[in-house]
Amino acid sequence: MKKLSLILCLTFALTAAVACGDSDSDDANNGAVNNGGNNGNNGNNGNNGNNGNNGNNGGNNGGNNGGPALLGKANPPALGAQIDRTGRPAISTALISTFSADADAKGAEKDAYNAAGPDKWSDFTASMAGSLAILDAIDGNCGNQLLADADAGPDRYMTLASILTDDELYVHSERGECGTYLGLEAEIVGAVPEGAGGCGGRTLNDDIIDRSYSVLAAGILTGVDDTITGDDVPHLDGFPYVGEPSMN
Repeated sequence: MKKLSLILCLTFALTAAVACGDSDSDDANNGAVNNGGNNGNNGNNGNNGNNGNNGNNGGNNGGNNGGPALLGKANPPALGAQIDRTGRPAISTALISTFSADADAKGAEKDAYNAAGPDKWSDFTASMAGSLAILDAIDGNCGNQLLADADAGPDRYMTLASILTDDELYVHSERGECGTYLGLEAEIVGAVPEGAGGCGGRTLNDDIIDRSYSVLAAGILTGVDDTITGDDVPHLDGFPYVGEPSMN
């Protein structure tokens, strides 16, 4: 399949959306884990303790010097409201209110999706199915999307939407070959041969956007290209693995 420009594809998809289903889904989104816990302010109150020499260690020594107790397993930080989630990347971008013309409604739906816990994930299945119907039209071949039902009815995209609603990365811990984002999921549903999915999960070098739109538009692991070939800076081979911040 020839690589497609993502911008041109999405433009085409909007004109062909009706051909690929009649899902009336709304939109859904946004949330994240605020790892709050501003409880250990580096011992700023240390100088209030009885021993001035220990002032700088106030945050570590806790009550003796007037600073907060050391955070750890026995004293975990207080968590704030969830504002995002980090399961499969790009799902919110691709499927939650993506094609809504109402910017406020789109933002609210994405916020709701990201803030939702596992008990609320299924609330967004219908919204995802509506976006899947539009994405299925990108290559001009409705129904070739992964797990799309042969019957062009309102439930055509519900199977894939239900799987994507389960926002978890699948990992096969007994395999050592990795680097195929969504490969294990594709293997589990029979889209690729057994063993071809690798260990699952994702690496920092996986092209998440290309892979996601290829799977969501045409049911294949490659083919839809956003023309971005890599990150601005290379990632590291050792911990912490993430590359240096880009100054561009």
